[in-house]
Amino acid sequence: MPSRTSLSSSPGDGPIVVDKFGGSVLRRADDIVGAVEAVAEQVADGQRPVVVVSAFEGVTDAILAAAATILPDGGAILRGTRLDAAEPLARETDRALTTGEALSAALFALGLQARGIPARSFSGAEAGIRTAAAHLGAEVRRVAPRRLRVALAERLVPVVAGFQGVGAHGELTTLGRGGTDLSAVVLAAALRADHCALFKDTGGIMEADPHLVPAAGFLPSVDALQLELLAELGAEVVHPVAVRRARRARLRLVVRALAADRPMTEVLPRPPRGGPAGGPMLAVDRKGRIARLSLVGPREAMPELLPVPAHGAGSFDESGLRVVWADVPLDQVASAARAIHASCMGAAARPRESAQPHSAQPPPA
Repeated sequence: MPSRTSLSSSPGDGPIVVDKFGGSVLRRADDIVGAVEAVAEQVADGQRPVVVVSAFEGVTDAILAAAATILPDGGAILRGTRLDAAEPLARETDRALTTGEALSAALFALGLQARGIPARSFSGAEAGIRTAAAHLGAEVRRVAPRRLRVALAERLVPVVAGFQGVGAHGELTTLGRGGTDLSAVVLAAALRADHCALFKDTGGIMEADPHLVPAAGFLPSVDALQLELLAELGAEVVHPVAVRRARRARLRLVVRALAADRPMTEVLPRPPRGGPAGGPMLAVDRKGRIARLSLVGPREAMPELLPVPAHGAGSFDESGLRVVWADVPLDQVASAARAIHASCMGAAARPRESAQPHSAQPPPA
């Protein structure tokens, strides 16, 4: 454990960094202590951190479950996305959902203040995140972080409630599942941050879910387009729109654990000359009794078909990458994933570090 930085510290004049702490890191209120320590180390190094937080683990689901018990049809409306601004049920649900992140932000700011680090919490609206006039998955239209810039100039650490903004109709809105990743990325781009760090409980990104493939390797770097495709195909690593926004803004994105000695993954906004970087990565998307396994990688390194018995299979190409997929019964997912890794990923993947010492895993955002 690094030594605690001295009390009464305040951010210096160094680079702005945006730190996102999700529910996998903030499981309980006392988890804030470890996250605060990571921010305190940045302050001690002269950096200017901006913190973006999710609700504590399980809080969002608890709010949705409570709403479902009240609403007609078991809350069927809550399973929709980008609902019309005029829908009153969606409006009230969004207002309920934003309380989870607001609580985390206020407690995180308290934690920083208790460490002698000046801090102030902000809602997504106060941070300048402007969205479309929609609910339960509104699109971010623009970001005007004036109040965050003022706070930084006053040597405060801003702590922003993620997953939320304010719509063009003046109402609170939410950004959909994984929306705190998106909050962090759009704020980092608007603030021209040195980088955006997405803190996960287990560190960097793996080539496959190690719960399914114990031999999966850790990836020190990943091509942003490859990761975006992987997320769209079901891998719960980083929000796909967040990766797209980071790629287009050429923002340096890092996926890491709280401990500085744990492995981290840098998401490359542009592939190196010669095409996409890295080897194949595997995504799993479970729907009903069927799961779709999708292998994503450089076209020249990919097989024509996945070597597993499948109910359906196919492939498509995009920007130098190929996606090869197969649908398998849900009870065969693990064995199919291991077979794909053994035959398609070991030799084809670029050199990578073993994850065994650190057990880094890609958790939900």
